[in-house]
Amino acid sequence: MPVLGRLGALWRYPFKSMLGEALARAGVGPLGIYGDRGWALREANGKNGSAKRHAALLSCSAAYTDEPDADRNPPVSISLPDGRVLRSDSPAAAAALSQLLGRPMTLDDSPGAHFDDAPIHLVTSASLAEMRRRCPGADFDARRFRPNLVIDGAPAGLPELAWRGQRLRVGGCEFSVRKPTKRCVMTTLAQEELPQDARILQSIVDESDAALGVYLDVTLPGELALNDPVELI
Repeated sequence: MPVLGRLGALWRYPFKSMLGEALARAGVGPLGIYGDRGWALREANGKNGSAKRHAALLSCSAAYTDEPDADRNPPVSISLPDGRVLRSDSPAAAAALSQLLGRPMTLDDSPGAHFDDAPIHLVTSASLAEMRRRCPGADFDARRFRPNLVIDGAPAGLPELAWRGQRLRVGGCEFSVRKPTKRCVMTTLAQEELPQDARILQSIVDESDAALGVYLDVTLPGELALNDPVELI
């Protein structure tokens, strides 16, 4: 089986649209990395509260109070920009986030309900480097694209876009590549030390038909760890 690269970074996002957390290893089930997008906000109309509409969510972070697994999605501790830390199972959390975003919000931990399109999102460091080459001066940091898997060592260019319809083995897991990931305004928003930058999205639209990275479905659950080989099955 051809080796395409190695797992260079592994990310989980305990709360949809809040900052993610880098992991050294993770268990993976049919719904993706355990605990990924386990929590989210709901607006009164039932829509997900997303940073696409509420950029202030990227000033918040969340961490599990206990490690999630295949059968359990624990509460998270939410760190707000004013320094407060609140648990997701406290009514104070919904009240504080509603105040931050300026509209009523509720917290939702429905399993598998908070993905944009598929349980796993992959991007290669080669694609990020290629977009930096095509748009000099813009910071194509992986955090802007909220991947679960960042693959190092893949061929130059935008290699993952050619993997559509194929199967990958990463560590003890197998995945099918569903389709390219179409990007949105969320990639341009400020987070941590990264500034707001409209060039990020415009260059992807111009250079890659708005696609960067790919969505994966889990075909064989298992475990992932940094430096796992990525193989084409």
